[in-house]
Amino acid sequence: MSLFGKVLDYEEVIEKPKSIAKDYYIYRLLSETTNVTSEQAKTLYQQVSRMNGNLESEFGKKMVLSESAQNKLACQKNAQKDLDSLSEVCIKLLVYPPFVASLDNKSKPKLVKKLQESNNSFAAGWAEAMSKKDVFTELKKLGAKEFLLVFNSMPRDYRKNYFDKNLTDDFIRLLEQQNAYESFIKNIVVGEPYLNILPKSLLYSGQNSSLSHESYFFLGINAVKFNETELANIFFKKAEQKAYYKHDKDKALFWQYLAGKSNEALQTLSESHDTNIYSLYAKEVLDLPILSATFVTPSHNKSKENFDMQDPFAWKKFLDTIQDVSLGELESLSEKFDAEETLPIYAFLLERASQYRRSYFIVPFSEYLDGFEDERKIIILSLARQESHFVTATISTSYALGMMQFMPFLARSIAKDEKIENFDIDDMFKPGISYKFANIHLNYLTKYLQHPLFIAYAYNGGIGFTKRMLQSGVFFKNKDYEPFLSIETIGYEESREYGKKVLANYIMYSKYFGKDISVRALLSTLTKPKETDKFRQ
Repeated sequence: MSLFGKVLDYEEVIEKPKSIAKDYYIYRLLSETTNVTSEQAKTLYQQVSRMNGNLESEFGKKMVLSESAQNKLACQKNAQKDLDSLSEVCIKLLVYPPFVASLDNKSKPKLVKKLQESNNSFAAGWAEAMSKKDVFTELKKLGAKEFLLVFNSMPRDYRKNYFDKNLTDDFIRLLEQQNAYESFIKNIVVGEPYLNILPKSLLYSGQNSSLSHESYFFLGINAVKFNETELANIFFKKAEQKAYYKHDKDKALFWQYLAGKSNEALQTLSESHDTNIYSLYAKEVLDLPILSATFVTPSHNKSKENFDMQDPFAWKKFLDTIQDVSLGELESLSEKFDAEETLPIYAFLLERASQYRRSYFIVPFSEYLDGFEDERKIIILSLARQESHFVTATISTSYALGMMQFMPFLARSIAKDEKIENFDIDDMFKPGISYKFANIHLNYLTKYLQHPLFIAYAYNGGIGFTKRMLQSGVFFKNKDYEPFLSIETIGYEESREYGKKVLANYIMYSKYFGKDISVRALLSTLTKPKETDKFRQ
């Protein structure tokens, strides 16, 4: 039984090792109690592993803000009142493209003058360019660094109004030398189309061999949008060569097959050891078995290790312990966890021992799924595998909790609606509660969404995000390269990648439960609103 399930006091928190788990309990201590002194808050502040907005806000209530934070607040107030009185400290803190864009036409020249007087010629240059009518041309005159800084910093409406113009090959070469160019590519290609002219300039990119696999991939997607399939295939081959992870290589191979009609790429993809939607698609097309994925069941009921699956600090300690363990030792260690209660750790160690060349699928804590229909079991397991690999004591950097990674506010809301007495958010570390809450949340999501990919988007990015994306009229339309083009370009990166992984899990768990599922059919329905969601009907 876990020792947790309550707010730890100051002395208990102080003794815990520096970790995300400790950050979470610091957050609980600050947000749920009133007896933390300013001095104690200062001590806790020094022990934070990774600061996030919520935690910083709680520290702000308990202790005096840092000098830099105080300065920034003061500068923001002064900037509203009198731009002429801004100190050099304030200028350094505030002067960034969105701030400059927020100023009126009279204030911008004043700021430029102050920047020049403070010998900040770089900022003075781009700030002055932003004060002119033709921002695009003025920034080009300054150089690639200034051009990219302003473009990448500003929202889409600003880019559409000022940047939707052609770039010459020579200027593209200069942009490619900048690290910010990779963000520039993504900001143009991903999400709803908002530029008509500038994207065509990217067709002449890709000469700099230091670009990442992701940049080459999105250059390929951009070329596909212009029906430049031969050029797209060149980019996708470069993306494959540059990629390190098998999933990324497989993605590039899939698009070589899709855009270049390459049967060779399809064959190579079908031989992948990674279980993803691309390799599963290839195996189905070529009628090949899935050999790199294994469903494992425990050999024992009780683990040989006395391991508390609900203790986030025990999980942290375990991860630290195996950091430098050899592959052979990992396999031996896994045998100690070959049991129903520690099945997630058993599968985790087996995957690590295989150097992730095999995918292990499990159905842990199955007694808590009793009574659910198979379809509901499949989607819950698909989500849980991606959220936490079924490790019950998982805490994310944003303090999503447990196997199903519930945010505290959502967990509390469900507990209130369900009238669960004496609920504590640490109860989310209990597998039974985790599955139960996931089922309740899915009851809500599936009122509007039927397709597992869209359910995954909503589970990760929120139903509001999913609704806006589907109703935008841009994604998952019945046209060339769909639904794959939409799958690769929806705007929220975390949900984009999350959805693909959950979908692969869904295919595997469907097979486990004896469902006759076709990967191609499952993907093809994404462009058919009547079969997938209620937002487009």
